[in-house]
Amino acid sequence: MSQENVETVRHSLELAADSRRRLEERLALRVPYLQGLVARLWWKRPPPSRLRQAILPRLVRSGFEAANRGDLEVAFANYDSDVEFFPPVDLVGLGNELSYRGLEARVRYQRQWRAEWEDFRYEPDELRDLGDRLLVIGRIKSGGLSSGARPDSDYSNLFTLSAGRVIREQTYFNRAEALEAAGLRE
Repeated sequence: MSQENVETVRHSLELAADSRRRLEERLALRVPYLQGLVARLWWKRPPPSRLRQAILPRLVRSGFEAANRGDLEVAFANYDSDVEFFPPVDLVGLGNELSYRGLEARVRYQRQWRAEWEDFRYEPDELRDLGDRLLVIGRIKSGGLSSGARPDSDYSNLFTLSAGRVIREQTYFNRAEALEAAGLRE
């Protein structure tokens, strides 16, 4: 899907305060074909499609809820094995590299990130479907961090997708930078 002339669709996101693996998450992990089928169902549809609007926010919520509860198998189930990950530039040089390649490196980064934070939680507010990219805007909250970064901060993820799988993830602590990277304005 080309980014030219793609209508941006916005969704409000609200995560469950306490979540557990849902039936569809357990099925997707046991029968990976189902996950591929769901991806094929929504991927080719344009952002305004009712089917895409029904499936995509649910998948994004599921991923962030899984990350919050430390269920990385579900959190990264829709990631490509060769994903490229770029952490916030604010954290590069604080023991972080400029980028990480591969699903194992992404999962390792997430484990390290969670180990540094106390009571870490993603709180996404909004999903913007940009066709081949998704922008998730919200906050991160935590009780503390050994690196000295703010425990309560703006946070955005810009995901690039191919065939419904995340192939690139860029994170930001600055909402304006994330919007600019996505080619959007406030």
